[in-house]
Amino acid sequence: MQKEKKFYILHFTFLILIVFAVRSYRLDFQSIWWDEGHSIEMASAPVAQIPTLPGMDVHPPGFFVALHGWMALAGRSEFALRYLSLVFGVLTVALMVAFGRRMGGWRTGFAAGWLAALSPIWVQYSQEVRMYAPVTFFAATGMYFLWEIVFGGKNSRRVWAGYVLATAAALYSHYFTLFLLAFENAVWLWWVIAGRKDHPPKKRILMWLGGQLGVLALFAPQLFVAARQISGYANPNLQPPTLRAFVAESWQAYTIGQAVDPARAAPYLWAIAALIALGLWLNRKNSLFTIHYSLLSGWLFLPLSIYFVVLQTRPSFEPRYMMLVTPALILLMALAFAPKRWTFAVPGLVVLAIFALGLRGYFTDVRFFKDDSAGVAAWLAAEASPDDVVLVDVPHPFGYYADRIPAPTDYLFVDVHTAADALNARARGKKRLFWITWRGSDTDPRGVIPFLLRKQAGAPQGERQFRGYRAQWWMLSDAPFSLPAELSPVDVNFDNVIRLDGLAYGQSVSAGGAGWVTVHLSLIAPTEVDYKLSVRLRADDGRAPAQSDKLILNDRHLKTSAWNIADPALNQTINVFTLPLADADFRGRLTLEAVVYNAATGAAIAAYGVPTTNDDWVSAQIGSVGVE
Repeated sequence: MQKEKKFYILHFTFLILIVFAVRSYRLDFQSIWWDEGHSIEMASAPVAQIPTLPGMDVHPPGFFVALHGWMALAGRSEFALRYLSLVFGVLTVALMVAFGRRMGGWRTGFAAGWLAALSPIWVQYSQEVRMYAPVTFFAATGMYFLWEIVFGGKNSRRVWAGYVLATAAALYSHYFTLFLLAFENAVWLWWVIAGRKDHPPKKRILMWLGGQLGVLALFAPQLFVAARQISGYANPNLQPPTLRAFVAESWQAYTIGQAVDPARAAPYLWAIAALIALGLWLNRKNSLFTIHYSLLSGWLFLPLSIYFVVLQTRPSFEPRYMMLVTPALILLMALAFAPKRWTFAVPGLVVLAIFALGLRGYFTDVRFFKDDSAGVAAWLAAEASPDDVVLVDVPHPFGYYADRIPAPTDYLFVDVHTAADALNARARGKKRLFWITWRGSDTDPRGVIPFLLRKQAGAPQGERQFRGYRAQWWMLSDAPFSLPAELSPVDVNFDNVIRLDGLAYGQSVSAGGAGWVTVHLSLIAPTEVDYKLSVRLRADDGRAPAQSDKLILNDRHLKTSAWNIADPALNQTINVFTLPLADADFRGRLTLEAVVYNAATGAAIAAYGVPTTNDDWVSAQIGSVGVE
């Protein structure tokens, strides 16, 4: 017995060392990216202000408050900031060993531990300054205590209090814990109705209600803020995933990880599913198989099903948002891969090898690395001077890196009506302006800033690409930035849906230069279609030396299908276009055209009120530009 106990202790110690080594490997190798920068900024505020900060939008404050305290102790280096998630990642693996042991003995416990140790998504989010490792730990802890109450026969106050505290902590970490609570209450209800006879029904009911009321009482300080955040969140520009895409992306994320090309991942994903099915079938005669399989399947599938239904009206799909279900998958695999005979554990070793393949991609494949914000900051530190100004189109994470850049560095919130004044204020007295844009930004989808910069200073002096970012810079002149003060009235009716009713443009352009166009559009009738506007310069021989196509977006950056016809502030827009000439040798006159078309299908709609090119009824001729 002593030898066996010593073996288990040594095995557990070795496992935890491996877990720590894998999660600390290259912990600060990749840049702090947008989400992490958001965490750092929120956590940098005074604790009392964190829950109601505007940037909290749809996040509870728990992780940010914890990070605030952690930064005071450990500092603000990339390694120190991410170490907090690493701690939760290691704790979760240790919990999986305990959970698996309670379900099926030490073999199941260690199978769960090794699967959790090498799970690519668990390693990834143990290396990010985000709440996903903590919420996974707290969700799994709450489920562990619930299992002890319902199936383990432990109904002590300590176990009950553990469930309440862990579940409340999960809610304070991520609101999607609500989806897990729905499943937990189904388990509680089953226990109340069909629980063990040594637990009187009245006691079971009191424990159930007491548990939920305890969680509610602990979450009460955040309740009204949470209700406002959850009910107020909506992004009409996002599309809900199809069921197939939802299942495929979630399954890949939760198994082989996201650092594998989906086109190459399919054989591995099918292999993991087949091996799990085989292992569960081989264990079907286990007396506790039905109970454990039902519990873990419900934990995995019910919250995901609720999430998918919610996505149909509130689309915001990311597999990481539902990491709180992944402990169920780890435990299911552990039950499948840890039967009585060790020879049947070979499928588990195959899955571990596939996990290792996903980890290799995460650690070494640059295609899946985080955005290179540190690289941008290092380049700016060497390139920019105090006489320059750096503007970025995202609020994070350049606040974290700003003190490394000698030039003033600021996030520019782009409002088409005030953008020129904002540029004038920041660029006054500066020699160069660096404009840094992120691949995922929707700050300036209409391209107002490049439009104003080109209009004032011409083509950019240079451009450099980084992973996830593009840097452009201009030499500044004394001329102020400005949009046209007034747009000339025009009346182009596009199929009784959209009206082009205001227009300004440069009537001449230098050879090899770029023209500019500003248009005002309004909605005539509600539409379910998202439209694009194409602005073109057309030569007499039919060529189009310059063309720019953009989504028609209002001041909230909503597509036309989401415009409110009854709200004057939202049913109109100003769009700007820069038209670089592709043919530097062209001289003569060009016709300015506007075409509105369905963004999804590319089908153009009819234009009325002005001539159309070759009488095609779609290419509205709205002006003429001379090339000098």
